[in-house]
Amino acid sequence: MFKYYFTYEPSIPTGIGFGQFSLTHGTMLLLMAGLIYYIVRYYIAATDSRRRHMRWGIAIAIWTMELFKDFYLAVTGQWEPSLLPLHLCGFGLMMIAVDAIHPNKTTREILYSLTIWGAFAAEIFPDWAYYPIMNQWALQSFLIHALLIAYPMMLMLMVSGEMVPNWRELWRPVLFLVVVVPFVIWVNGQLGTNFFFLNVAAPGSPLEPLQQAFGHGGLYITVVLSLLALLWVIMYTPWEIAKRRKAAVAVTV
Repeated sequence: MFKYYFTYEPSIPTGIGFGQFSLTHGTMLLLMAGLIYYIVRYYIAATDSRRRHMRWGIAIAIWTMELFKDFYLAVTGQWEPSLLPLHLCGFGLMMIAVDAIHPNKTTREILYSLTIWGAFAAEIFPDWAYYPIMNQWALQSFLIHALLIAYPMMLMLMVSGEMVPNWRELWRPVLFLVVVVPFVIWVNGQLGTNFFFLNVAAPGSPLEPLQQAFGHGGLYITVVLSLLALLWVIMYTPWEIAKRRKAAVAVTV
């Protein structure tokens, strides 16, 4: 059961992974959903001081796991540039660390508009499904992405009231992408990496058919960004409707 517990990707034999949409995968999704629910419920009832400690705790937990992986693989001579935290969820780790220290609109808007759905997609379409489930890197990947979902969910209006998504603040994640995407493209070119899955779509993800249809390069990236814009419409419209209804009720009263 634990034969491959600390084994890294290149040394994993073919065919022993837990597999996407398997019973094991479904079980892990249920466990992570339960964890997210528990964290959010606990945050609702917490005092301001405990909430601050929870934000710090999540930041410390995800970075401890991330750095442990880097340290272990570096010591064993297996570290490679693809392990740099430059995927979308890697930047999410950075946003949580910054927000835990200094809560602000920019980090929270990025966490809502980019990180939460990116982490959700990673849980549904894990690109680590080739690992057996009893593997450190598989388990911590599930856990890190669950915490990436839980953190912004804790801050929502209907949970703690600490954040209200506002489409007028979308310039913040847009500016973030304008700066980060060209940088990531450059890094990919220099290191031969695939951050943001800009070169090759994640296996088994919805990006695969898009890449097959539109090929590699600019057209594929343009289509992905267009779908992101559509996703933002879906994510922000309910908040805008609720805001206008609240304003209308206030006027009538």
